[in-house]
Amino acid sequence: MPDVNCTVSTCKHFGSGNRCSAKQIIIQSEAGGGVSPDAQLSSLSETPAQSKDETCCQTFKSMQ
Repeated sequence: MPDVNCTVSTCKHFGSGNRCSAKQIIIQSEAGGGVSPDAQLSSLSETPAQSKDETCCQTFKSMQ
C-alpha cells in the first residue's frame, strides 16, 4: 500500500509521521454522505466528484 498521510490525530489508525496504518481506506465524495465504519466496500456505490473541494481527499485529481 502506498503511504497514506493523515492529520486526524484522534483516529486509532493515526501513526507517527502522520501516517495512516489502516489496512483499507474508503474515500467518498461529500455528496455521498457519511459511511458507517462497518460498511462493506462491495455495498458502496460510486460517488463522482468534479474537484477535490467535493471530497475530503487532498490528492484527488479529476479524470477529465
